Amino acid sequence: MRPKTHPPIRTGALTLLITLVAVCLAVLSVLSFATARADRDLAQRSLDRFAQDAALENQGQQWLAQLDGMLASGQDGSAAGQLLEDGSIQAVFQQPDGRRLTVIARPTPQGPQRYQIVLWQLGQDWQPDDSLDLWDGTF
Repeated sequence: MRPKTHPPIRTGALTLLITLVAVCLAVLSVLSFATARADRDLAQRSLDRFAQDAALENQGQQWLAQLDGMLASGQDGSAAGQLLEDGSIQAVFQQPDGRRLTVIARPTPQGPQRYQIVLWQLGQDWQPDDSLDLWDGTF
C-alpha cells in the first residue's frame, strides 16, 4: 500500500499578509499600553495638584474663620496676618512644592459682613527651563 501524500503547504501572499497584520497588532497594542500608562500618570499628577490646592483652600477658609472670630470679638485682626497700608490683612499659605495661596481681606466697619475678600489667589513661582540651548535671535 502506498502512503498518502499531502500536498505541500504553500507560503504565499496570504501568509505574508497575516504576518504583517500580526506585527501591526502587536505594535498597536504596545502603543496603546504606553498611552494608557501616560494618561494614568497625568491623571495622578492632576489629582495630586488638586489635593494640594484643596488643602490650601482649606487653610484659607480656616484663616478667614479665625479672622472673623477676631473681628466679631472686637479685636482689630492684625494678629491674624500681615497688616497692609490700606488696612487690609494679608495671609500667605505655602505648600512644600511651591504652590501658594494669597488671601487679602479688608475689615469693614459697618454692614452685616465683618470683612471683604480683596484677593484670593492660587499661584506658584515660575522657574524657566534653561536646559535647552535655544537661539536668542542674535547673530
